[in-house]
Amino acid sequence: MAAFDVIVLGGGIIGAALAEELSRRGQRVAVVEQGRVGAEASSAAAGILAAQVDVSRPGPFFELCQAARRMYPAWVARLERSAGRSVGFHADGILFLVDTPRGEAAMERQARWQRSRGLRVERWSPADARKQEPAVDGRVRCGFFFPTEAQVDNVALMAALALACRRAGVRVLERTVVRGLLIRGGRVRGVKTDRGPLAAPVAVNCLGSWANLGGALPLRLPVEPARGQMLVFQAPKRLLRRAVMSPHAYMVQRRDGRLLVGSTVERVGFQKALTLEGMSGILNGVRSMTSALDGLPFVDAWAGFRPWTPDQQPILGGTRVAGLYVATGHFRHGILLAPVTATVLADLMLQGRSSFPLAPFSPSRFRS
Repeated sequence: MAAFDVIVLGGGIIGAALAEELSRRGQRVAVVEQGRVGAEASSAAAGILAAQVDVSRPGPFFELCQAARRMYPAWVARLERSAGRSVGFHADGILFLVDTPRGEAAMERQARWQRSRGLRVERWSPADARKQEPAVDGRVRCGFFFPTEAQVDNVALMAALALACRRAGVRVLERTVVRGLLIRGGRVRGVKTDRGPLAAPVAVNCLGSWANLGGALPLRLPVEPARGQMLVFQAPKRLLRRAVMSPHAYMVQRRDGRLLVGSTVERVGFQKALTLEGMSGILNGVRSMTSALDGLPFVDAWAGFRPWTPDQQPILGGTRVAGLYVATGHFRHGILLAPVTATVLADLMLQGRSSFPLAPFSPSRFRS
């Protein structure tokens, strides 16, 4: 039986980031992934790193997002050096457009408390928004620009991270299905897979939307898939200068011209399908911001699953089973939160405490 110090269950961006971090700290690590590393939510995302726009109130989750944003430039630079390739990280900001008085008031409140914490938020008039983003020609009441927000090509990021894992010595077991845990005396002793058992005193559940593994794990978590649909068009380069969002849709453009537009949030179980309702909702949302897509060629579309939790915040920390840790439920923020999750979980596992308070994200918060 192959033996490791830590076995990471799930090879999405959270599991891969944690495995790479642990291996760099001298641990013998295996990642068990039922498909290909990064092939699910991590590749289906748009790569918008929204540490402010998507957080409507202050609190521990907001602080976790800020910690992640501070880590990101150095983290991606290290991965790029290790992999020898760019991951398309750009801090161009995010423009959030509103078209109703209610939406304007909500964003004004959000801007005020974020400014009070020293963060930058600019209010733009419709004329300002159109000057900065000429493609924006829809109905706009005003815009809120978050200049320090960023984006990354998440597919390129996952490719670089997978390569960095292997170069760091992580044993990556793709197309290997987890069947359960080996537990004796109330402690993790290893992992059962369809290719045989693996020995380790520590296992980490990074399975995302599959966190409950059909009941095969000893701790049930309130995680379920939330389907997101995405469409891609080929556009002239620099049609958009930054990511543009609204309450109805978002648009983010890659440097090669591809324009990603999304997305839906649908709690429909594991139905990975594109639907007319979902796609038309996205297009109607985009059309309310711009007509620039009207003549663009459609090139791709997909659906993926985000790991949703009841409070839409991640589940991080240890469990009642000694040696079993959890890092899942990141919902729409998995790409952003990967470096901070890897750091704080590695701290907790190796030092017995985390550099960031994890109590608000503990699995125990859901106990009735």
